[in-house]
This record gives sequence, structure tokens and C-alpha cells, in this order.
Amino acid sequence: MNEPEILKSEELRDVLGLAIQKKLTAVMSYLARGKWHMTKVSLCTLTSNTLHVETTPEENPHPVSIQISQPVGISIQHDFSKYIFETVVAGFESSVSQARGGKIVLEVPDRMERIQRRAYTRMPVPKSLNVKVLFWHRGYTDNSREVPLENYWQGKLINLSAGGLQIGVHLDQAPNFKLGQLVGLQFTPMSYQKPIHVEAQVRHIAQNAEGQMFYVGVEFLGLEATGQGRQKLHRIVNTVNAYQKRNELQSEDTAVSLTTQQAEETIGPFGTSDTESEQAAAPVDVKSIAKQM
Repeated sequence: MNEPEILKSEELRDVLGLAIQKKLTAVMSYLARGKWHMTKVSLCTLTSNTLHVETTPEENPHPVSIQISQPVGISIQHDFSKYIFETVVAGFESSVSQARGGKIVLEVPDRMERIQRRAYTRMPVPKSLNVKVLFWHRGYTDNSREVPLENYWQGKLINLSAGGLQIGVHLDQAPNFKLGQLVGLQFTPMSYQKPIHVEAQVRHIAQNAEGQMFYVGVEFLGLEATGQGRQKLHRIVNTVNAYQKRNELQSEDTAVSLTTQQAEETIGPFGTSDTESEQAAAPVDVKSIAKQM
């Protein structure tokens, strides 16, 4: 349904050429000082071996801290697809316009992945599943030294997409979160799967209508920038497909009798064998988890 499609050679160059012609804005992700960052760039020029992009200070108030030979990820959205690829910084050029932040010369990638945009539409977690999410504080994008009252939490997965997810936490945890906050995440989306570890940024926070739960919406960071990250992205896309199928099945009259006979399945962040009581009692070594990301 939403499986990524691999583009190479001429198809890849056609996408980049069209993006330059239409003056599309891309998102570049990169790692600096142990944290993932995202910045908007304009695609300017495509040669036989290089892709030239340009940063805009107005849209990127913080300086872009990258080096030659550093891997970066690029994400381009066009029509009903999102194109992602990993490449390497080949050099830098000064910009003709003072309003621009400067040009970054990237190597032309040897492959690109096309993902349908509907994979980035948040899919509700099936009602038969209670997926727990463990997440912890990783800092702030504005380099604030403020520290939350607690540094790790557990919540309930509300929805999931290729771009991020939403977590429900107890209302008394609300003071621990603010927009732009960086967090690490671990969750096991299906009982037969292994845990997924990702980094993310808080993009949305809100209280639910009943006033009993606080919703934290996060955007995944850096998944397109590495092979390991794209493997995680593929797993997430497959999970979105699985959730969609299960939701459709549960909505059918023929399946209602089957699903209602079963108790809600709770899946802890370490897998289905973790009961809620065991998770609450067991100490969590967040540092050891973060090293695996």
C-alpha cells in the first residue's frame, strides 16, 4: 500500500530537476553535537555529480553547523509523494544574495526513496491495542538549560505516521513538556515486533476534551539521513499499513464479534511480555537505551 519505492539514475535526476524547476523547498536533517537538527533549503543547481542547495536565514534563525564529508538527509515533498535520500556534504559556496545564508554543495545520491504522502497521515492505534511509549528528555532546540521536573515518562500511543506520532500522558505530566523539546522514544507497535528507537521533537501539545489526558505530538528526526534510520522508517510505514488494515477489519460487522471477545492487548515499550506492573516497578536505564539509537 504505502511501501517505499526505490528510484535510481534517470528517475532520481528527473525528480531533482523538477524540484529545482518548481523551486520547491526541501528539509535537510543533520547531526550536530549529538542532536538532530532540521533546516529548510532551496534546491538551486544540479550538475553531473553535485546538487547545490541554499539556506535562508529568515527561515533558519540558527546557524547550520555542518562540515565537509558529513552525511545529511534530504526530504522533498511534491504532489502525493515524499522523496527522501541520504547524501554527503561536498563543499560550500557563497551566495550572491545577502538575504541568503550561503550554498551547500551536496553529492548527487545514487538512490532515492519515494513514499506516498498518505503514509504521513496519522493513523489511529486500533482499539484492540494499548501500546505503551517510553520517552525521555534530550534537550531543547534553543539550547536552553532548563530541566523538566522528570526526565523520562511513559504514555499511551494515540496515533502513528511515517512523520511522527501522538502520545497521551497523565495531565499532571504537562509541565514537563514544551514546543521544540527534543525527546528519545521507544515503543513496540505490534506484539510480534522488536522495539523501535527514534529521536523526535515536540511539535504539538494539547489537553483532551475530557480534561483527563495531555496529548504530546512529536515529529521524527533524522530517519532519512542514515540507512539504519530508513530501516526504522520502513518499519513504521509497515506498521501504519497494519494499523489501517486492523482498523478496517474492526469496523466490519463480520469482525466485530471476533475482536470484542478478546481483551485489550497491552504492549509495553520493551515488548508484549512487559506487564504494566513490571514496567512501573522496574528501573529504566535511559542512557543504555539512547546508546542504541
